[in-house]
Amino acid sequence: MLNTSKNNINTWQEFAKETNGAFVEGWSWRSDSTVIDYKNWKIIFDNYKIWSGKHSTDMTRVVVPISLNDNFRFEIYREGFIRRIEKFFGAQDIEIGIPDFDKAFTIKSNNEFKIKALLRNKEIRDLIDSQTDLNILISDQKGIWENKLPQNEFELSYFADGEIENIETLKSLLSLVKALLDELHQMKSIH
Repeated sequence: MLNTSKNNINTWQEFAKETNGAFVEGWSWRSDSTVIDYKNWKIIFDNYKIWSGKHSTDMTRVVVPISLNDNFRFEIYREGFIRRIEKFFGAQDIEIGIPDFDKAFTIKSNNEFKIKALLRNKEIRDLIDSQTDLNILISDQKGIWENKLPQNEFELSYFADGEIENIETLKSLLSLVKALLDELHQMKSIH
């Protein structure tokens, strides 16, 4: 599945060039992708089509296979209408004590101390805040929506509606993922 914009530039090919990543051509129903080696991790950028009956939605996703040293899990997403309704009806989230950030994002985790420590990092908060559409989590599902991963395998995952074709936005996402990996490693949550 070719990811091209109006002027026939393949976003993933261009992004691979800009980041010294590897371009991987898609096949069958898989989109083209960019794979970036960072320290001991492989950061994979691609598009994914979610099907619901006859209708589909294109998504951009970033996936990094990780090994957890502990069972630290989290999900951070930008507030939206549905999320505000969930909160109104009692859905719980964690507040980190920075009012603007707490108002803009819903934060869920199985370890309140660790998520607050992770988000004390101003660079990470700024990179999160710079994303117009943000859903980032540690998942036990392959590629977020595929099969459940084998026991003790996880992925740091990001997804957004639509196909992101802006290289600068993709570079900003790459910076966010790298910063999260570094901080999670420093916190001894991942190898």
